[in-house]
Amino acid sequence: MISCKDRMEVGALLAELADFAMANDKRKCFPDWTRESVKNFLHLHLNQNTLLFVRVKGEVVGFVTWWRWNKDEIPDLDGDEIFLNPPPYRADGDLIYISDVVTTIPDAMRSMGRELAKRNPDYGECEIWGTRQNKRTGKAERVQYTKRLLDFINCED
Repeated sequence: MISCKDRMEVGALLAELADFAMANDKRKCFPDWTRESVKNFLHLHLNQNTLLFVRVKGEVVGFVTWWRWNKDEIPDLDGDEIFLNPPPYRADGDLIYISDVVTTIPDAMRSMGRELAKRNPDYGECEIWGTRQNKRTGKAERVQYTKRLLDFINCED
């Protein structure tokens, strides 16, 4: 059973992360979302263990969310349309989809990338996808990354 105190702490964390997202994502990850919708989305990822965040001096400076899916369950949709009716989350899926990254300092992604690799030790055998906004057209497009992305993020200085 979850105590009221634990629920309050989770609620406060989700509110803090939602506020950070709304203030810093430049309307790329959550363009027309309400604060409550962002909180619900982050809560889903917290429950799936697919939410990472970084604090510096007590302040949130970044977070990332991702999905694990099976390649054969991904419909051929453009950009963000995959999220309108996503396939079920599969902890052992053969595809990692990095869906949202919001950071305010460069080193935040390195920390999160290391933890993402730890939580997905088979990332080298998975396809890694994400959605990026095309700078020329302004439209969201699905892009495929190589395992080198996480290898690069994870390299030691």
